[in-house]
Amino acid sequence: MSFNCSQTVLQLTPTHVMMVLLCLLPLVSTHTQANMAEKVSNLHVTPNRCVALRQGQTCFQDITFKWQQAEVANYCLIELSTSQPLKCWQHATRGEYSIDFKSEKSLTYVLRKDKESTNLASSTVTVSWVYKSSKRPKSSWKLF
Repeated sequence: MSFNCSQTVLQLTPTHVMMVLLCLLPLVSTHTQANMAEKVSNLHVTPNRCVALRQGQTCFQDITFKWQQAEVANYCLIELSTSQPLKCWQHATRGEYSIDFKSEKSLTYVLRKDKESTNLASSTVTVSWVYKSSKRPKSSWKLF
């Protein structure tokens, strides 16, 4: 038995077509809503890189966070390794905050709803260096 798509389509009545479209509509709508929420939920940090002269040195940089969410709520910007809130906003959908970044290592920041533990968005400030630190100690004497 062979299947011929063109014959099957021609045999569909307008009622059948409408039923198929109505069945697919919730799938398309849910997918679109998920994509919109994904696009709106964000946290950006500028600049996202801090460069120190040597490996292991503290890096200093003024950085700015900007975030946006689809839902009005209470949100907090949190430094992930310490779980300490840097700044919280009440009844907001967006925010901006600047800090003096100071660290020897890369740090990740997250946006969460107040009093919740789910990360809604995250961004990392990467610490890099110009010169890699040598693990060998310099000798204090030389052989001639």
